[in-house]
Amino acid sequence: MNFKLSSRRSVSAALFAFFAIPAILAIGRPVRGQEPPSRRLGQQEQDDSARIKKSGTVVLEVAVSDKEGHALNSLTKNDFTVYEDGSKQTITKFSATEAPFTVLLLLDLSGSTSSEIELMKSAAKGFLGQVRGEDLVGVATFSNGGEIAADFDDERGEIKRKIDHIAPPAGYEDAHNTVDTGTSFYDALNFAVDASPLSQVEGRKAVVCITDGVDSTSTLRYADIAGDLERSGTSLYFVQLNTEKQNLSQILKDPSDPDYANFSRSQLERYFDRFEPDPYAPDRQLSRRELPPDLRTKINAGLYEIARQQLSEMAQHTGGRVYPVNGAADLSGIFKQVASDLRSRYSIEYQSTNQARDGKWRTVRIDVAAPGAVVHSRPGYRAPAK
Repeated sequence: MNFKLSSRRSVSAALFAFFAIPAILAIGRPVRGQEPPSRRLGQQEQDDSARIKKSGTVVLEVAVSDKEGHALNSLTKNDFTVYEDGSKQTITKFSATEAPFTVLLLLDLSGSTSSEIELMKSAAKGFLGQVRGEDLVGVATFSNGGEIAADFDDERGEIKRKIDHIAPPAGYEDAHNTVDTGTSFYDALNFAVDASPLSQVEGRKAVVCITDGVDSTSTLRYADIAGDLERSGTSLYFVQLNTEKQNLSQILKDPSDPDYANFSRSQLERYFDRFEPDPYAPDRQLSRRELPPDLRTKINAGLYEIARQQLSEMAQHTGGRVYPVNGAADLSGIFKQVASDLRSRYSIEYQSTNQARDGKWRTVRIDVAAPGAVVHSRPGYRAPAK
């Protein structure tokens, strides 16, 4: 099934630029129709990582790991202390839960990850062995466009067979990096949390993206999607590929080389807006083909710096995590940690001492009395308005 990068913002289907930088999108499908009531679509209360009930009770879903990323599953209520806007709160309800989850794996098929396709396929099949029978897993692929590779309703054996048939899109004989191998990362994430069937899934849900996070062809910008990602109830996990040197080598090639790649206009805008905001700066007046090698190197490094910051923010604000990966040996352990994190959560409830219905953001901090404990949860919630 092909998907369109559309949402209530009416995202344009016209994508521009000539540059293939890897990214993964998060898209989804509804759960199977015969799931238990707690997982059906349309349920009134959503199992978000931080939400507030009509009674004013705040519900937190929390994962805790050690410094090496291993889940800590034997903590008790007395190990947790909750602060809201700096004020200590009284925990009224506490439980350790291993509720089923729905997760979508995203495999990046864009130009600069083509050499890693078999590695990603192998890792995706390995992830299936880490999840339980009651957990739902789907697979999608993405470059400039994308499609569902395996549905949540598919049996595990069928999912593995479909993964085996995944192949990257082809460029042209004289230009391997074309618009077909570009990446609309922001558009795709927006589609996933705001307009895809995954947006209707109730209960614990997550998207696991293998990406470097550097967008090349989206119509939307990061600022357009950040709020919706935070409010979506979907935890975002990023397996962060280190492709900076590989992409720099393509950017510095001669334009006649089939592996040559150029920056998109949106990438140049992103870089200059951050590092050279003066609209009359001389570098901003150059065309894409006129950029000298030293400036191309600076722009490439700047784009990756921005991407790393954005991935970190998205993961933190949705209760997910970022896992840097440098090689094949890292992936198996990372997917094991992701499955453990999704599986083992603590549910914490408290009656906020601030009962004002002012619609303002409340910052929540959770301390855990365990040496080296690392807490993974949303950083707060927005109070109901009058």
